[in-house]
Amino acid sequence: MNRFSLVLCLISLIAGVSRAGLAGPAVSAPSPTLAVREPTTVCASHILVRYWGSLGASDLRTSPVARAIAEKILARVREPGADFEAIGHESEKAYPDILYERTGPVGHGKMEKPFEETVFALQPGQIADHLIVTIHGFHIIRRNPTIHCREILIAYQGASRALVTRTEVEARKLAETVRAEALKPGADFAALARRYSDAPDAANGGDVGVFDRRMMIQSFEDAAFALKVGELSPVVETRFGFHIIQRIE
Repeated sequence: MNRFSLVLCLISLIAGVSRAGLAGPAVSAPSPTLAVREPTTVCASHILVRYWGSLGASDLRTSPVARAIAEKILARVREPGADFEAIGHESEKAYPDILYERTGPVGHGKMEKPFEETVFALQPGQIADHLIVTIHGFHIIRRNPTIHCREILIAYQGASRALVTRTEVEARKLAETVRAEALKPGADFAALARRYSDAPDAANGGDVGVFDRRMMIQSFEDAAFALKVGELSPVVETRFGFHIIQRIE
């Protein structure tokens, strides 16, 4: 059976974690490169109910029956306090030809048009109030809250994937120094990332892209989601080294 699949862009910069405390509060840093704008990339979760004749369907369920099932699921997920993901997995197990899926970060032109228009029209965390129909079947759609960040990673010898010789003590000291520089008025975080960061995204100004919950390791995720647009995190430690995070949007 073919599974419906939107374009998945899983962020794999960080996988696994050694938790560490965060030192000091997040602080806003002026940056000439930041601007509030409409998102060009979103993440979503959806529950797909297929019917006979829709793409990928294997069950003989008719369209009216599929719609009735989808309407019941939609009513459940829209109840106060409902767990969209739990209901999605439960529905997968309860019925044939039902799929629960989280999309990776996807942009315009990467989804079926009715799906795309719905996702971009929703607010983060909002569930569409009606079923969305595509060639794949009936969709119940939730737009997931996302953020967009840059980072500077200061690695040290012995850290995961590190190719540097500096010690852990030297790395922490350098991370604090770079963070202080990034907090100066007019500082260009992207330029600092290109100069100092040991992460693979350094050449791209430290841009780690758009992500939602559970796409990063916990300590990095917690620090990033605690930021407001334009803010810098304290130095965050993972098994890859010491991170300074800036929220872009």
